[in-house]
Amino acid sequence: MTKPSRLSALVEFARKEPFDVLAVVLLVHLGVWTLMPALLNANLQLDLAEDLALGKEWQLVYWKHPPLPWWIADAAYRLTGDVQVVYLLGPLAAVVAMWAVWRLGREIVGPFGALVAVLTLEGLHFFNFSVVKFAHDQCQLPFWALTALFFWRALKRERLLDWALAGVTLALCFWSKYAAFALAATLGLFLLVDRDARKAWRTPGPYLMALAFVVVIAPNVWALVQFDFMPFRYVDERAKEAAHWWQVALYPLQWTGGQLFFLVPTLLLLWILYPLRGWLRLSEQPERTDERTSPRPTPFDRRYLTWLAIGPFVFTTLVAMLLGRLPVAMWGYPLWTMLPLAVVAWRGPVADERRLKRFAGAVIAVLVIMPAAYVLVEEVEPYLRDRPKATQFPGKRLAEIVTRDFIEKTGQPLTYVTGTEFAANNVAVYSPFRPHVIVHGDPKLSPWIDMDDVRRRGVLIVWEPQGDKLVDEWMKTFPGATVRGRLMLPRQAHGKVAPVHLQYAIVPPAGAPMIIIPVPPDAAGDAAPPAKP
Repeated sequence: MTKPSRLSALVEFARKEPFDVLAVVLLVHLGVWTLMPALLNANLQLDLAEDLALGKEWQLVYWKHPPLPWWIADAAYRLTGDVQVVYLLGPLAAVVAMWAVWRLGREIVGPFGALVAVLTLEGLHFFNFSVVKFAHDQCQLPFWALTALFFWRALKRERLLDWALAGVTLALCFWSKYAAFALAATLGLFLLVDRDARKAWRTPGPYLMALAFVVVIAPNVWALVQFDFMPFRYVDERAKEAAHWWQVALYPLQWTGGQLFFLVPTLLLLWILYPLRGWLRLSEQPERTDERTSPRPTPFDRRYLTWLAIGPFVFTTLVAMLLGRLPVAMWGYPLWTMLPLAVVAWRGPVADERRLKRFAGAVIAVLVIMPAAYVLVEEVEPYLRDRPKATQFPGKRLAEIVTRDFIEKTGQPLTYVTGTEFAANNVAVYSPFRPHVIVHGDPKLSPWIDMDDVRRRGVLIVWEPQGDKLVDEWMKTFPGATVRGRLMLPRQAHGKVAPVHLQYAIVPPAGAPMIIIPVPPDAAGDAAPPAKP
């Protein structure tokens, strides 16, 4: 007898102990995608800086999104006191979502089939490369998958607890991002049109789910009304509007093409298991004895998973078409979470040992290639081309210089900062005073701001070149800027990368005299001496 290959042994072990393999994969996923950016990135990503800059305000609604991801980030920072803790949040969200897919899959296609579905998700860009930037898209992942799990259990088991949990997790989806409407619409329509799901209307379940949803989402709805649905205006600005008739037809194709691009590795993994030949053919009885004890997906299970795999994408696309808008590519973040499980449920267990070995090898390749690509982008790309990135931004040095200058010129701690979004957020994160951000220099976008207090304490305005056109408006909103400084700071990256050019202005506290102190010699290479305008 020939000795089995390592891949054969791995496949055999996965068949016998799928949970052990799952645990290892999820731990590796969590460790790699947490530690790698924490070790490689000299500065926080744009979204991560925003998490910490605005999360500490603990608002029920913000100017651009619901608040849950920012609350989570601020809570994590308060627990640890380390800004790098935010690198844990995105990978953790992905791991919880994968675990929920596993739990649902285990009950529909069995432990090994569920493992296959989770491993296929490793090929999805949203679960690896971009998961490090924890924000509203990433925060949806666990609640989206948990809602799918609890809703299925509620329909199958008719337990009121499952209905209530489905309502709570769906509401938390909305607290993460309002794009959750696509999931809610899919579940609601499924409950109306599916012949088996419709029976639930004769039970208290759907009404309990609705009640739980309303109770949890009510504070956010109240805040939306109070602030005139401010986040929806941001969404309206983000989604590009069709200006010509042909764009109405082009935008859905462009949006779909972008989603297919992100799905390519996942689709390739599925193709290895299920070649295109006979793709629509349903599975036969399992050929291996160790699969015979696994549950067989019912027609209802297959319909349910198909709705969740395709429905949210269809709803998002249809709404965008009706409004003549181009959806942002990242809005597809949670849409494909159930796609691999739906394919496994339709096609059934794979008995071909060669295909399983190829699949195992491909999954291992994905687990290596995706992190390697991240390292190349962060470490090697700066040697090849100058593409400014948030992770290269000199946030700590900027915060150190402007904080020190504000104290020296005013004799007061830095309490408020405004200007261009990323520069102001970096000062808010890295300054020891953690000043409050006045978003875009507009108090209307920052309901936590008391302008009387701003006048009493003063404010720092800091901006990148793209903010030059807004300076006059800022000076009208915050009059009295008597000191300006110019900075040219090197980026935190190897290779030939251009420095960052910034400007800042100090608006002193009302009635407080300016204390003019020369810039210390150690800053001479970084900051030009402040000059009166």
